[in-house]
Amino acid sequence: MELNLSNKIVLVTGAASGIGASVVNKMLEAGANVVGADINPVPFEAIQNRKKFLPLEADLADSSAAQYIVDETVRHYDKIDILINNAAVIKVRKGFLSVKDEDWFETFNLNFLGYVRTSRAALPHMLAQKSGVIIHTASEASVMPNPLLPDYSVFKSAVVALSKALSREFTPLGVRSNVVSPGFIRTAVYDAPGGILDSLAEKYDVDRESALEQFLSQIGMPAGRLGTPEEVADLIVYLASEKAAFMS
Repeated sequence: MELNLSNKIVLVTGAASGIGASVVNKMLEAGANVVGADINPVPFEAIQNRKKFLPLEADLADSSAAQYIVDETVRHYDKIDILINNAAVIKVRKGFLSVKDEDWFETFNLNFLGYVRTSRAALPHMLAQKSGVIIHTASEASVMPNPLLPDYSVFKSAVVALSKALSREFTPLGVRSNVVSPGFIRTAVYDAPGGILDSLAEKYDVDRESALEQFLSQIGMPAGRLGTPEEVADLIVYLASEKAAFMS
Protein backbone atom coordinates (compact mmCIF):
# COMPACT_ATOMS: atom_id res chain seq x y z
CA MET A 1 0.00 0.00 0.00
CA GLU A 2 1.50 3.32 -1.07
CA LEU A 3 1.03 6.07 1.50
CA ASN A 4 1.81 9.39 -0.15
CA LEU A 5 2.50 12.20 2.31
CA SER A 6 4.21 14.50 -0.18
CA ASN A 7 3.99 18.18 0.80
CA LYS A 8 2.83 17.27 4.30
CA ILE A 9 4.59 18.86 7.26
CA VAL A 10 5.01 16.50 10.21
CA LEU A 11 6.16 17.31 13.74
CA VAL A 12 7.38 14.31 15.75
CA THR A 13 8.23 14.55 19.45
CA GLY A 14 10.55 12.06 21.10
CA ALA A 15 12.29 11.79 17.73
CA ALA A 16 15.81 10.82 18.77
CA SER A 17 15.24 7.13 19.43
CA GLY A 18 12.81 4.23 19.56
CA ILE A 19 9.37 4.63 18.03
CA GLY A 20 9.89 8.34 17.38
CA ALA A 21 13.05 7.80 15.33
CA SER A 22 11.31 5.11 13.30
CA VAL A 23 8.34 7.41 12.69
CA VAL A 24 10.71 10.10 11.40
CA ASN A 25 12.22 7.77 8.81
CA LYS A 26 8.90 6.23 7.80
CA MET A 27 7.39 9.69 7.30
CA LEU A 28 10.37 10.71 5.18
CA GLU A 29 9.96 7.53 3.11
CA ALA A 30 6.33 8.55 2.50
CA GLY A 31 7.47 11.92 1.13
CA ALA A 32 6.76 14.21 4.08
CA ASN A 33 8.88 17.03 5.44
CA VAL A 34 9.61 16.18 9.06
CA VAL A 35 10.52 18.20 12.13
CA GLY A 36 11.94 16.00 14.88
CA ALA A 37 11.98 17.35 18.44
CA ASP A 38 13.74 15.73 21.37
CA ILE A 39 15.56 16.64 24.57
CA ASN A 40 18.53 14.75 23.10
CA PRO A 41 20.17 15.54 19.75
CA VAL A 42 18.64 13.54 16.90
CA PRO A 43 21.44 11.39 15.38
CA PHE A 44 21.79 12.59 11.80
CA GLU A 45 23.48 9.38 10.70
CA ALA A 46 20.18 7.57 11.32
CA ILE A 47 18.15 9.95 9.14
CA GLN A 48 17.54 8.68 5.63
CA ASN A 49 16.64 11.98 3.92
CA ARG A 50 18.35 14.83 5.71
CA LYS A 51 17.27 17.49 3.20
CA LYS A 52 13.65 17.11 4.32
CA PHE A 53 14.39 16.87 8.04
CA LEU A 54 14.64 19.66 10.61
CA PRO A 55 15.93 18.71 14.10
CA LEU A 56 14.95 20.70 17.18
CA GLU A 57 16.26 20.25 20.70
CA ALA A 58 13.55 20.86 23.28
CA ASP A 59 12.60 19.60 26.72
CA LEU A 60 8.85 19.12 26.59
CA ALA A 61 8.72 19.04 30.38
CA ASP A 62 9.32 22.80 30.03
CA SER A 63 5.95 24.54 29.69
CA SER A 64 7.24 26.81 26.89
CA ALA A 65 8.78 24.07 24.74
CA ALA A 66 5.60 22.92 23.00
CA GLN A 67 4.83 26.38 21.65
CA TYR A 68 8.47 26.78 20.61
CA ILE A 69 8.61 23.61 18.49
CA VAL A 70 5.27 24.36 16.81
CA ASP A 71 6.30 27.96 16.13
CA GLU A 72 9.61 26.79 14.64
CA THR A 73 7.80 24.26 12.45
CA VAL A 74 5.43 26.90 11.09
CA ARG A 75 8.22 29.47 10.72
CA HIS A 76 10.26 27.04 8.63
CA TYR A 77 7.47 25.43 6.58
CA ASP A 78 4.54 27.90 6.89
CA LYS A 79 2.19 25.21 8.22
CA ILE A 80 1.83 22.04 10.27
CA ASP A 81 -0.27 19.15 8.94
CA ILE A 82 0.51 16.27 11.28
CA LEU A 83 1.52 16.16 14.94
CA ILE A 84 2.91 12.96 16.46
CA ASN A 85 2.83 13.17 20.26
CA ASN A 86 5.40 10.58 21.25
CA ALA A 87 7.81 12.02 23.83
CA ALA A 88 7.57 10.26 27.18
CA VAL A 89 9.48 9.25 30.27
CA ILE A 90 9.28 5.67 31.49
CA LYS A 91 10.84 4.59 34.77
CA VAL A 92 10.64 1.13 36.25
CA ARG A 93 9.27 1.28 39.81
CA LYS A 94 9.13 -1.23 42.65
CA GLY A 95 5.35 -0.99 42.80
CA PHE A 96 2.71 1.64 43.57
CA LEU A 97 3.92 2.38 47.11
CA SER A 98 7.39 3.26 45.85
CA VAL A 99 6.14 6.14 43.68
CA LYS A 100 6.45 9.50 45.44
CA ASP A 101 4.50 12.67 44.67
CA GLU A 102 7.41 14.14 42.74
CA ASP A 103 7.52 10.99 40.58
CA TRP A 104 3.82 11.34 39.75
CA PHE A 105 4.27 15.01 38.86
CA GLU A 106 7.32 14.31 36.69
CA THR A 107 5.50 11.65 34.67
CA PHE A 108 2.32 13.72 34.44
CA ASN A 109 4.20 16.78 33.20
CA LEU A 110 5.78 15.05 30.19
CA ASN A 111 3.62 12.01 29.44
CA PHE A 112 0.28 13.80 29.62
CA LEU A 113 0.58 17.57 29.98
CA GLY A 114 3.27 17.59 27.30
CA TYR A 115 0.75 16.13 24.85
CA VAL A 116 -1.86 18.67 25.92
CA ARG A 117 0.55 21.54 25.31
CA THR A 118 1.71 20.42 21.87
CA SER A 119 -1.87 19.75 20.77
CA ARG A 120 -2.98 23.15 22.05
CA ALA A 121 -0.13 24.85 20.19
CA ALA A 122 -0.74 23.02 16.89
CA LEU A 123 -4.53 23.10 16.77
CA PRO A 124 -5.00 26.80 15.85
CA HIS A 125 -2.87 26.28 12.73
CA MET A 126 -4.73 23.11 11.77
CA LEU A 127 -8.13 24.70 12.36
CA ALA A 128 -7.17 27.71 10.24
CA GLN A 129 -6.39 25.42 7.29
CA LYS A 130 -9.40 23.18 8.12
CA SER A 131 -7.26 20.05 8.09
CA GLY A 132 -4.83 18.24 10.32
CA VAL A 133 -3.98 15.01 12.08
CA ILE A 134 -2.85 14.45 15.67
CA ILE A 135 -1.62 11.00 16.68
CA HIS A 136 -0.72 10.17 20.26
CA THR A 137 1.46 7.28 21.39
CA ALA A 138 -0.14 5.65 24.42
CA SER A 139 0.53 2.07 25.55
CA GLU A 140 -1.02 -1.29 26.20
CA ALA A 141 -0.45 -0.30 29.83
CA SER A 142 -3.33 2.17 29.43
CA VAL A 143 -5.78 -0.76 29.54
CA MET A 144 -3.60 -3.39 31.28
CA PRO A 145 -1.58 -1.44 33.88
CA ASN A 146 1.87 -2.78 34.64
CA PRO A 147 2.71 -3.04 38.37
CA LEU A 148 6.27 -1.95 37.56
CA LEU A 149 4.96 1.16 35.77
CA PRO A 150 2.05 2.51 37.86
CA ASP A 151 2.44 6.22 37.07
CA TYR A 152 3.27 5.55 33.42
CA SER A 153 0.19 3.33 33.08
CA VAL A 154 -2.16 5.87 34.64
CA PHE A 155 -1.10 8.76 32.43
CA LYS A 156 -1.14 6.64 29.27
CA SER A 157 -4.82 6.02 30.11
CA ALA A 158 -5.22 9.78 30.27
CA VAL A 159 -3.65 10.08 26.81
CA VAL A 160 -6.35 7.78 25.40
CA ALA A 161 -9.04 10.00 26.94
CA LEU A 162 -7.31 13.11 25.57
CA SER A 163 -7.33 11.70 22.04
CA LYS A 164 -11.03 10.87 22.31
CA ALA A 165 -11.81 14.36 23.60
CA LEU A 166 -9.94 16.00 20.74
CA SER A 167 -11.60 13.68 18.24
CA ARG A 168 -15.10 14.53 19.42
CA GLU A 169 -14.48 18.27 19.34
CA PHE A 170 -12.28 18.78 16.31
CA THR A 171 -13.02 16.02 13.77
CA PRO A 172 -16.12 17.94 12.56
CA LEU A 173 -13.76 20.88 11.96
CA GLY A 174 -11.33 18.87 9.84
CA VAL A 175 -8.76 17.74 12.43
CA ARG A 176 -8.56 14.02 13.21
CA SER A 177 -7.17 12.61 16.46
CA ASN A 178 -6.09 9.02 16.97
CA VAL A 179 -4.11 7.08 19.54
CA VAL A 180 -1.80 4.10 19.11
CA SER A 181 -1.33 1.83 22.13
CA PRO A 182 1.65 -0.44 21.46
CA GLY A 183 2.28 -3.56 23.47
CA PHE A 184 5.79 -4.60 24.41
CA ILE A 185 8.17 -2.91 21.96
CA ARG A 186 11.92 -3.41 22.22
CA THR A 187 13.26 0.10 22.61
CA ALA A 188 16.20 1.47 24.60
CA VAL A 189 14.22 1.36 27.84
CA TYR A 190 14.45 -2.43 27.76
CA ASP A 191 18.20 -2.64 27.33
CA ALA A 192 19.36 0.36 29.35
CA PRO A 193 21.08 -0.28 32.70
CA GLY A 194 18.39 -0.44 35.34
CA GLY A 195 15.76 -0.82 32.63
CA ILE A 196 13.04 -3.39 32.11
CA LEU A 197 15.36 -6.29 31.23
CA ASP A 198 17.41 -5.74 34.38
CA SER A 199 14.21 -5.65 36.44
CA LEU A 200 13.01 -8.89 34.85
CA ALA A 201 16.39 -10.55 35.38
CA GLU A 202 16.23 -9.64 39.05
CA LYS A 203 12.65 -10.88 39.33
CA TYR A 204 13.34 -14.28 37.72
CA ASP A 205 16.93 -14.56 38.99
CA VAL A 206 18.31 -15.42 35.55
CA ASP A 207 20.20 -13.56 32.82
CA ARG A 208 18.43 -10.81 30.86
CA GLU A 209 17.54 -12.74 27.70
CA SER A 210 16.34 -15.77 29.66
CA ALA A 211 14.25 -13.45 31.80
CA LEU A 212 12.70 -11.96 28.68
CA GLU A 213 11.81 -15.43 27.36
CA GLN A 214 10.19 -16.35 30.68
CA PHE A 215 8.29 -13.09 30.75
CA LEU A 216 6.93 -13.50 27.22
CA SER A 217 5.89 -17.07 28.02
CA GLN A 218 4.22 -16.01 31.26
CA ILE A 219 2.12 -13.26 29.71
CA GLY A 220 1.21 -15.40 26.70
CA MET A 221 2.50 -13.03 24.02
CA PRO A 222 0.85 -14.42 20.83
CA ALA A 223 3.76 -13.46 18.57
CA GLY A 224 6.26 -14.92 21.01
CA ARG A 225 8.49 -11.85 20.74
CA LEU A 226 8.65 -8.15 21.38
CA GLY A 227 7.46 -5.79 18.68
CA THR A 228 9.77 -3.43 16.81
CA PRO A 229 9.59 0.37 16.60
CA GLU A 230 9.28 0.07 12.82
CA GLU A 231 6.08 -1.97 13.14
CA VAL A 232 4.49 0.74 15.28
CA ALA A 233 5.74 3.47 12.95
CA ASP A 234 4.07 1.80 9.96
CA LEU A 235 0.71 2.04 11.72
CA ILE A 236 1.27 5.67 12.68
CA VAL A 237 2.10 6.63 9.10
CA TYR A 238 -1.05 4.87 7.90
CA LEU A 239 -3.20 6.75 10.42
CA ALA A 240 -1.63 10.02 9.30
CA SER A 241 -2.45 9.35 5.65
CA GLU A 242 -5.61 9.90 3.65
CA LYS A 243 -6.12 6.12 3.68
CA ALA A 244 -7.35 6.62 7.26
CA ALA A 245 -9.48 9.69 6.54
CA PHE A 246 -12.56 8.11 8.17
CA MET A 247 -10.70 7.12 11.34
CA SER A 248 -10.75 9.44 14.33
